[in-house]
Amino acid sequence: MSEEQIYQELVKICGSKFISNEPELLNDYSVDLSLVEGKKPKYVVWLSKAKQIKKILKLANSLRFSVIPVSSSSPIRYHGDTIPQKDNCIIVDLSRMNKILNIDRKNRVIMVEPGVVFGQLLPILKKKGLRLIQPLHPRDGKSVLTAALERVPTTIPRYQWDSSDPLLCTEVIFGTGDLFRTGTAAGPGTIKEQRKSGQAQVNPMGPTQFSPYRLVQGAQGSLGIITWATLKLELKPTIQKVFHLQSDNLLDLLNLQHQLLKYRLGDEMLILNNINLACLVKQKLEDIKELTNSLTEWNLIFILAGRGKLASDKISYQEGDIQQIIEDLKLDHLKRVSPITDSEINYALNESISYPWRKRLKGSFQDIFFITSYEKIYKFINIVQNAISGDLGIYIQAINQGTSYHCEFDLYYNPNNKVESSLIKEKFLKLSLELMESGAFFSRPYGVWAKEVFKRHEDSTRIALKKVKRIFDPNNILNPGVLCFDE
Repeated sequence: MSEEQIYQELVKICGSKFISNEPELLNDYSVDLSLVEGKKPKYVVWLSKAKQIKKILKLANSLRFSVIPVSSSSPIRYHGDTIPQKDNCIIVDLSRMNKILNIDRKNRVIMVEPGVVFGQLLPILKKKGLRLIQPLHPRDGKSVLTAALERVPTTIPRYQWDSSDPLLCTEVIFGTGDLFRTGTAAGPGTIKEQRKSGQAQVNPMGPTQFSPYRLVQGAQGSLGIITWATLKLELKPTIQKVFHLQSDNLLDLLNLQHQLLKYRLGDEMLILNNINLACLVKQKLEDIKELTNSLTEWNLIFILAGRGKLASDKISYQEGDIQQIIEDLKLDHLKRVSPITDSEINYALNESISYPWRKRLKGSFQDIFFITSYEKIYKFINIVQNAISGDLGIYIQAINQGTSYHCEFDLYYNPNNKVESSLIKEKFLKLSLELMESGAFFSRPYGVWAKEVFKRHEDSTRIALKKVKRIFDPNNILNPGVLCFDE
């Protein structure tokens, strides 16, 4: 079938208004901030219904072209997972699927389509006295559902009981074009019938002993396209108290944080170095530099929260417990006077922004992130600090109730400085490999990491994953080239 005939078939599915092959637009979808070199797609189509997705995937299987799903409305993307790696592909942009299908306060769960973004959702939840368990200061245009599928770490580890949280049930259309619902959403009955009987699509496990949501989460759109998902919510606090403790010794803060997590004290909890904290709360370059110089190198931020009539009492007794822990650990020397206001911290932890906060310092960055254990964090920090002499941001986020940690290094650079850009890109690759060899677990192997990560896995792992791919996407039409799914 000729390219013109493919175009006409796509028009039948989505309409001529929602398809484009404008060169400038195609270029936008072929690049991002990562080091991945992509190819230009043939078309971009904007879909608004699940049945259109099914038709597109059936057509792709028939005519053997590739499909790459994109959900976030912002043109700023990072990790190379939505850049075409093969020729003859189309971008399926799901930003028009932006309905909030249900908000269930009683069961603290929300159902959203993939095009729902943080800037759209957060104000609505705030008015209803609810809040999303969200990543650190996300972009307005970032898809809420995509963030959950990518397992982007959230800032409240005590509410994360499983690595999949806050993702619950999903409706997915696999690469074969078959629609499937996961968890309790699978049935019996339709979603409407389930709601009528009081169900809320909260349990992600199943159906039966099979939990396919674990397959699509982290798959970078290579197995199926999610048309909606349910996510966990929490009640919005009536009172919050911010704590900002500083130290030149990271181990002091790690030990304190470990104890706070052990006793479930605090909601939001994270550690940032001075550069990253300054970038997070300030916008102007001069303000960032001034704050960086006034902060101690390591910063632990945690927030106590209370709800209802006894909110103040709860915060009061938790403060007493925390002070006792500080005394027991002999950490009374920690600096408590903060040059940052509580409102600045609360804004960064509860709101979204139009412009990525990591781009404030120099205009661009490369981030290296992985999961590790509490005991190994210091080792990895030493490796990176010994290799990077320039501006380096560090973000340590406890996940899964503190059983493991997201460790992130942000390598800042000026994209208009070719020498600096080239140097950072070289160090990015070299450091990534050194960290892998040292035991860092790259659980989200994007772009240039993928081959190196799977090279270090047993052959049986790759064989098993490829078998899964052949079951759910036998013709390799969904995002070919990512992970270990090279042809």
